[in-house]
Amino acid sequence: MSEDNSGNTNWSMRGLKRWLNTAPETRDELIKLVQNSHQFLEPDTVDMLEGVLDLPATQVREIMTPRPQVEGVHEHDSLDSIMTMILETSHSRYPVFDSQDDDAVMGILLAKDLLPLLVNLVKGNVDTHSFRLKSIIRQPLYISETARSDSLLRALQSTQVHMAVVVDEFGNMVGVVTMEDLLEEIVGDIVDEHDDFNEDSDINNVIPHPDKPNTWIVQASTLIEDCNEVLNTTFDDTDVDTMGGLVMQELGYVGDLEAASVITQGWHLSVIDFEGRFIKLLELTPAAGELIESD
Repeated sequence: MSEDNSGNTNWSMRGLKRWLNTAPETRDELIKLVQNSHQFLEPDTVDMLEGVLDLPATQVREIMTPRPQVEGVHEHDSLDSIMTMILETSHSRYPVFDSQDDDAVMGILLAKDLLPLLVNLVKGNVDTHSFRLKSIIRQPLYISETARSDSLLRALQSTQVHMAVVVDEFGNMVGVVTMEDLLEEIVGDIVDEHDDFNEDSDINNVIPHPDKPNTWIVQASTLIEDCNEVLNTTFDDTDVDTMGGLVMQELGYVGDLEAASVITQGWHLSVIDFEGRFIKLLELTPAAGELIESD
């Protein structure tokens, strides 16, 4: 038995040496080399290498949390309201907005920076009336939505921060992006003890409807390319990235989303959950009633 294992090991080493004998000259050649390495490397390792190589081709807008989903605090919020926000959302960092402008970010609040204040409150050394949020927030890092993800990684490393404010070409805030977002591009979903697995995991963004046959429930934040991969659809992501964005584009207006629906690429897309002008959930059904086999 040991001889067989030794023989297999020697064959793998010889094959690996031949595989690495010719160095790739372009990024495409390198990606192809990695994709063909399954016989030598574990699948998880191959996926991770592909994630690293994809970073230069991935724009920040593709991995950020868009503005409607950003949970933050305001400059003049009371300590009680801030603590309530932290307890409800369980994030470690929050953008701090100007109280007069919901899109002007003054800085970043680290939840742990409140600990010294809370300790002093317990000891009776300070009171809540002396609390000034502006005195403990960190300087924000801004990055363009069209910047490459590898540039974002270098910016986060050089400034030693874990969250950046994403802006468009006019300097308007369009979202936030974190170091965790980058890591998930490389290693896949990172679900911690505070995460709702059904909401935060990409594999649950497109699920069969529990009661309706040939019908799917899709989170509006799902990337169009991911939906295309799961349902074998051909939705166009040239101008928009997400399924919610696709519906808004097809509607052609931002009005009442109650019972809003569109038909595109042979599919009926209906809004089934929304908040204000922000779409949260969609229901997808083939318009022609065809049976769909997902991957």
